[in-house]
Amino acid sequence: MHRCRRMVPTVTILEALSYEQASTLPCAAVTAYNALLGGSRKLKGGDTVLVQGTGGVSIFGLQLAVASGATVIATSSSDKKLEIAKKLGAKHLINYKTTPNWEEEVLKATDGRGVDHVLEIGGAGTITKSAKSMAFGGNLAVIGFVARPGDVSMLPMLVLGRASNMRGILVGSRTQFEDMNRLIEAVNLKPVVDKTFGFEHLRDAYGYLESQQHVGKVVVKVAKA
Repeated sequence: MHRCRRMVPTVTILEALSYEQASTLPCAAVTAYNALLGGSRKLKGGDTVLVQGTGGVSIFGLQLAVASGATVIATSSSDKKLEIAKKLGAKHLINYKTTPNWEEEVLKATDGRGVDHVLEIGGAGTITKSAKSMAFGGNLAVIGFVARPGDVSMLPMLVLGRASNMRGILVGSRTQFEDMNRLIEAVNLKPVVDKTFGFEHLRDAYGYLESQQHVGKVVVKVAKA
């Protein structure tokens, strides 16, 4: 008896990672890798990267950028979270709650040049500020839309005026996953797992995620191993 099943691409778990750590890679980590190293304007040593917030994609972006020899500017509404970002290698920290015009601080931190890469998580509410933060020819990776709506009427001219490459990111490919794993293994990068919940505490896990207290990833363990 024969059955046909849809083929699902798989990638081997790195030996140095726990199941909980490895579970964070397929979405958040690959998204960050694609944003920084998947396009025509690839991250290189000496570049400057702006990451928004301290969620899963942004923290992976921070770690991958530091591992690649880039300088990272991190934004957050929490000084406590920014201190964690600093420990992970961020060089410049900006609290966007106390510094609403954070794009000006980004330009100050880069001596007016701007950044080479932005991981844009906020969407319409932050993307204009991100575009103002760009260096000429920089890469603006649009990943999320968690911020409130905002005026984007200036965006086309900002992108044009800086010859920016604006690219939508929707996770990544298996090849990118495998390339990313080689980088993770080479630099011994460890995913940041903020908290792990058992499946019976799934509601608590979503509540914790919604509270925005976490830095990095929140993991739900489906079965006991």
